[in-house]
Amino acid sequence: MSQFVIFNASKSAIHISVNQGDYFIVPAASQPSWIPAQPQAEPDFINKTVAGPGQLHLGDNSITIYPDTSGPADSGVCTLKISTEIPINSLQLYLFWKSATSVALVALQDGQPFQASIVTHDITSVTTSTSPALPGAARSAVLLQTGHQVQINM
Repeated sequence: MSQFVIFNASKSAIHISVNQGDYFIVPAASQPSWIPAQPQAEPDFINKTVAGPGQLHLGDNSITIYPDTSGPADSGVCTLKISTEIPINSLQLYLFWKSATSVALVALQDGQPFQASIVTHDITSVTTSTSPALPGAARSAVLLQTGHQVQINM
């Protein structure tokens, strides 16, 4: 099993379910320094394409989030796609909560970003995903949609 760490970069504690597993709590980021918080125990990352509820795996993963200030009816959902082409040694997941219609995540492999997802149902839904850049290689992804711009340089 590879190392998997979740960070909450939001001002509220959040409840998280990975692939329809049980919810667990990640405390709020430390204010005013905004140091991201971690859960008491991390969910398992299975370095295979099949895993059980509550376990992260290669392929598409559903990350459901709601804040401590509401309940599951106010959940927001992001999809984390982990390529089978990338050897995963250490996976870090930063989660950002604004509302049920505005959630985001940034995923890193050994400290190098490979996916950023922003889901904003109020206006539009944007997901941008790339493979980790090889050392010395520059990658850039730009997506323009109806007056909104998301730019990720990896």
